[in-house]
Amino acid sequence: MSECCENASVLNRAIILLASSCLLLAACGDSPGSAATQPTDVSEDSPTTLAYAAPTTVGPEADEIMDGVREALVGLLMEREGLDRAGAEERADLLVEQSTGSDVVEQQLAIYANWMGRYPVHPVLGGHWTEEQAECAIVTMMRVEGIARTGNLVANASTGGMSVEDAQALVQPVAYCVDLLEMVRVELVTVGVPQDIDCLLDGVAEEDVASWYVAVFTDGPAGFNAALGKGVDLTCPTDG
Repeated sequence: MSECCENASVLNRAIILLASSCLLLAACGDSPGSAATQPTDVSEDSPTTLAYAAPTTVGPEADEIMDGVREALVGLLMEREGLDRAGAEERADLLVEQSTGSDVVEQQLAIYANWMGRYPVHPVLGGHWTEEQAECAIVTMMRVEGIARTGNLVANASTGGMSVEDAQALVQPVAYCVDLLEMVRVELVTVGVPQDIDCLLDGVAEEDVASWYVAVFTDGPAGFNAALGKGVDLTCPTDG
């Protein structure tokens, strides 16, 4: 597939995702308070800022994107609500009018493009995600946290130095979209942990794994190692 076609495919997926999000929220705009953040409790360890760029405007002109979102909305409304095309177009226009402007769509696309380009290096086992799981995580985060707060979280994520609230906001959408317990199992095998994996993970639940990765953002690698050490059975025998 040519680069042009690949870019078009990514754009089409992004437009459909944004339209779905718009339909779910019954508005394309961001909530007024979504950009608010809580004070950060900084750990003693010096935090490492992750390789996420601040969202910037990318891709086609906003008008073209808005046309794509509107058309995708029309299709979704016809499919999900059984409207004829005229009714779906009227409803789609109302939804788009409720948006805070084309800059919101541009910001959504910028966050989406940034995330999709960098998810393989995400600290929460990003190298094991599929593209669909990565899309699920960022769209879920935008729906839950709002556009402005999501952009702020992604741009300012760091291994260490984040508040628990912000760390959970980064981890929970991932936990919703992937099987963290299974991915940890695969990761332990990949890095060659000598202990029996079934023994190590006996009694460990997915929420336990999520808490280990929250510790990555709040206390860095040392925090993760401490949480992992408390969560697994270190008395397990080695294989063979």
